[in-house]
Amino acid sequence: MFKFMIRNLLLAIGLGLSLAACGAPAAPAVNPSSAAPTPDVAPTQVVSTVAAPISATPTERPTALPPTTLPTQTPTVAALTLSPEQIATYTVELSATAAALLPPPPTPDASGYAPLGLEGVSVWPLTTTNGAELWVAYSYGMRDFIANHNHFIAIYSRTNDGWQQLLKFDLANADYVDPGSVRQEQIEPTHIWLRVDSGVGAHGGCFDLFAIDPTGRSQITAATNCSDHPGAGFVLDLNQDDQPDVILDHTNAYVFCYACGVRLPAYSILSWDGAQLVEQTLTPLPDSAPADLRQAVNHAIELANAGLWKDAKALIDQAIPITAANPGATRPYYFLSKWNWVLIFSQTLALHEQIAQGAYPLLNNLFYGDYAATLDVMRPYPPDQLFSLTGPLIAGTLAEGWESTLADWITQTTNSAIQVQPDLAAAYFLRGYGEWLADQQNPAALADIEKAAALDPNEKLFSDSVGFLK
Repeated sequence: MFKFMIRNLLLAIGLGLSLAACGAPAAPAVNPSSAAPTPDVAPTQVVSTVAAPISATPTERPTALPPTTLPTQTPTVAALTLSPEQIATYTVELSATAAALLPPPPTPDASGYAPLGLEGVSVWPLTTTNGAELWVAYSYGMRDFIANHNHFIAIYSRTNDGWQQLLKFDLANADYVDPGSVRQEQIEPTHIWLRVDSGVGAHGGCFDLFAIDPTGRSQITAATNCSDHPGAGFVLDLNQDDQPDVILDHTNAYVFCYACGVRLPAYSILSWDGAQLVEQTLTPLPDSAPADLRQAVNHAIELANAGLWKDAKALIDQAIPITAANPGATRPYYFLSKWNWVLIFSQTLALHEQIAQGAYPLLNNLFYGDYAATLDVMRPYPPDQLFSLTGPLIAGTLAEGWESTLADWITQTTNSAIQVQPDLAAAYFLRGYGEWLADQQNPAALADIEKAAALDPNEKLFSDSVGFLK
């Protein structure tokens, strides 16, 4: 999903700019569901200095990001003034110097078996904004779990006296690092930004972003995240201000089990505020904002927080045309409105990808907040098949053996929706179904399904289910 989301975000940005150029209104974005059930296996997740989440899924695909109308400034970065021959020579020199930082290889046991350990170092020149000639060196290979030697990053400068180590720090999260795991990013020009994508555990991944002083002598961990799946973070300009944003992936891959393929997307988006990376969150507009803009944005946030992403996306889409129609009054609220759009859009886009994969349509559509599509999954079956643990919604599907987990996801998701939309008949029906899955004798199941039938007496699925359960 990770690579598809990047691809579609880039396509969406391009389409948004094209539509803006033609005078057509563009669309908006998304953030994560706050009420998520606890997975059977808890994912490894670390968020250091900054962090946050997001989620999404649509039947009608989100298409475009709104264009940026306010001026931005693109930082300039000085190119390293070394010839290819010098770079090749210095690479060999520094590789030999940095290799001395590696611990001795693991000692074989009596049978001759030697555990894996750090294999070598990779080096390359950094691009700097102050003309300083700095190089990075980092270890690669598998962590030695017996001696517990951490992977490391070191910063060097080259002087007339040779190589001088300015900084060295460990990568505490990384189990496996390959020679291409470390790369330089350009978040903003006042620091050197190093990104590390490493492996952890059987199939997990970690993302670490370090901001290094331009002198190469100190660093801070700007963002860090470990996930139960590869691709724990990436860098992308989401709001089109010509400054990259940092996206941390908190997707729950254990909705049922890791191999089941049913996931609940969730992300944090961090952006540079001129001094540090800060988390962007769904933020209501103040009372001072124009009423029509405030109502559209704030109700969209309320829907998103309830997991009703489809409706939230449709409503937040109204915000951009409102700002375009009245630029003077809405200008102070433009970027806040746009960030809310980006958060909602991103979540709905990820949820849409999950729906497209089709692992378990009932939950995929429910996570997206598309209750009509969720009912469409159930309508082909009569009540005696729906309300059966050996029926077509359970037997032979990814939910088989995970009935109690499925019940938890359904009831928790619908509880959030009912709090915001207390007249949503489909939510009561689905909550009743989840309650029945958890306990076939639970009277609350019939009560909720009767409530659904009362709210929507024309829905045959509801009335037939009441008759069967009675």
